[in-house]
Amino acid sequence: MDPVSGAVIATLTVGSVQGIYRILRGDARRAMLPSMASLPAPVIDKGLRRPRKQLDRSVEISSSMPNSSPGPALEEEEAPIEEEEAPIEEEEAPIDDEPQPVELPAAPELDGNEVIGTEVESEQEDVFAERLGREGAASGEVQVSLIWFNKNDLDLSVVCPSGERISFDNKISNCGGRLDIDMNETGNSEEPVENVFWEKDAPKGRYRVFVEHFEKHDSTDVTEFNILVSVDGNPREFKGQISSGDPPQEVCFFDV
Repeated sequence: MDPVSGAVIATLTVGSVQGIYRILRGDARRAMLPSMASLPAPVIDKGLRRPRKQLDRSVEISSSMPNSSPGPALEEEEAPIEEEEAPIEEEEAPIDDEPQPVELPAAPELDGNEVIGTEVESEQEDVFAERLGREGAASGEVQVSLIWFNKNDLDLSVVCPSGERISFDNKISNCGGRLDIDMNETGNSEEPVENVFWEKDAPKGRYRVFVEHFEKHDSTDVTEFNILVSVDGNPREFKGQISSGDPPQEVCFFDV
């Protein structure tokens, strides 16, 4: 017999012997242990049992049911009001209101309240009163008024003691004088009147009165006119005439 076969036979023999040994040993252990059927049944004390807790399965409707009462009303969010941006105002260039004195011929040097010119004795006093009242003219402690008798545009000017001129283009002076009636710029009246007055506190000094033929609106060019000067309620009346193209004409002057 060759060595390999001998080794195989030896291995099988050893395995068989070990198996027989394990079987015999197991039977011996079973013979030593008592049978479960021969053991007495355990006695259980019923008093030691824990009582089963009775669960309260009642359901509170108020807690399980959803609240059916309406909730607070949702407030609608107001749309934000967009503030409009204020338009940017462009600053206007300041207007120079400083009156510019006009260069007019110098009045002759006379004393007191003497007035030069063609003075008449209340020739048109009623006409002055009617036209000034019709136009709502104001009066004061010093007043100078002009009337004429056609549609031409005459302009009344009064030069104050300071040299400032009151006329259609400078109706309010720094010394309180005012031109409140200016007519016939468009030649719409045959009974025009113009008026300059100082309500009170007229400055002391010499006042010079001028008439200018500004524009011809009537078929008649030469225009006759009357001037009424009143100082502290004392009226004096003067008359004259002027044509288109003539320079401003000094009619009279007076002192206050």
